[in-house]
Amino acid sequence: MRRPAKRISPGTVAARLAAVLAVCLALRGIAELGGGARALPEGIGAGVLALALPGASLALPDAGTLALRAALPGCSAAEDTEAPPEDTADGSGLFWSAPASGGGPEDTDTSAPSPPDTAAEDTAAPPDTSPEGDTGSSPAPEIPERDAIGTTILGKGSGYLDAGNGIYVKNKSKYTPDFQTLLETPLKFSAATGAAVLIIHTHGSEAYNPAGEDIYVASDPSRTEDTRFNVVRVGDELERVLTERGVTVIHDRELYDYPSYNGSYDRSLASIKAHLKENPEIKVVIDLHRDALEGDGKLYKTVAGVGEEPCAQVMLICGSDSSGLNHPNWRENLTFALKIQHKMVTDYPTLARPLKISQYRYNQHATTGSLIAEIGTNGNTLKEALTAVRYFGACLADVLTEA
Repeated sequence: MRRPAKRISPGTVAARLAAVLAVCLALRGIAELGGGARALPEGIGAGVLALALPGASLALPDAGTLALRAALPGCSAAEDTEAPPEDTADGSGLFWSAPASGGGPEDTDTSAPSPPDTAAEDTAAPPDTSPEGDTGSSPAPEIPERDAIGTTILGKGSGYLDAGNGIYVKNKSKYTPDFQTLLETPLKFSAATGAAVLIIHTHGSEAYNPAGEDIYVASDPSRTEDTRFNVVRVGDELERVLTERGVTVIHDRELYDYPSYNGSYDRSLASIKAHLKENPEIKVVIDLHRDALEGDGKLYKTVAGVGEEPCAQVMLICGSDSSGLNHPNWRENLTFALKIQHKMVTDYPTLARPLKISQYRYNQHATTGSLIAEIGTNGNTLKEALTAVRYFGACLADVLTEA
């Protein structure tokens, strides 16, 4: 039984909010001196409100975050904060090719949506802190398209490994895999033997830069619960491409990052396990996301020179057991990823960003055919992402049918 919310007098509330405001203003001064944009850690808004109103029943789950954004110039909600951020601007990361317009940032990779790989198996994420029920707040207004700088990320620079066969790798694990041997290793599954593909979206609300008719009501920056405009729509397109190629597809269209972003990997893993139990023919799990690339107040979109239509790039992420959590067969996932990567760089040069091997496992211990696919960035439009996923889907289907 839940305890009733503690009542706080209006005077106490006002005093605590005044104290929080004073802290915010102090932080604002520090931020202005430091310069540059800062990402607000996940849950900091709830923390601010908890300090100001301990025990209160709150109807505005994002009020604390909004207050901090207003107080701290250049701050934004962090895209990937369920585990320690992987790629900060330390001068040793992304290689940016000559962008389509203007210059690109140095090592501002915010690619991987970090999972709760920090404690016991499958239970590491903190509990949701958002209140129950309807918040009663009015819908956010539609947001206009933002100017984005185009860039093609090839990986031919420092911070990457040349894995041969045109494949470049950003390796964040503690291992040095034998890429050639893994690439030549046959897969243990194929569409010809009845393999089914599960498409799921751990962060299904991730959306794109509004443009043309693809205008949506944002539930958070670059996010919407409207599945016509977020990555679930991109998953629909991948499902169509694979099905037309004779591959059996199960598309989970649920949003696992709402009403709370915290715990999204735990929730999606529970669904993956349920799908595998109900459909044991599933051999491949594609967790489809979109990336976010911003730095120094600039928004970036990836550009692939493929076909006649504007096209985003695709990045595959393969998890490992470097974080210490059990994932003994991650190299089989890497074999799968390398085969898809090789197909992309062979058939559609510039479509693929460098393959990333992460220290985290991203729920990929569930099957030996599990990967994250990042389709475009928050600077790309939905149409650019849809174009990219068609090419990616063709490569994935080829790997599955030729295996």
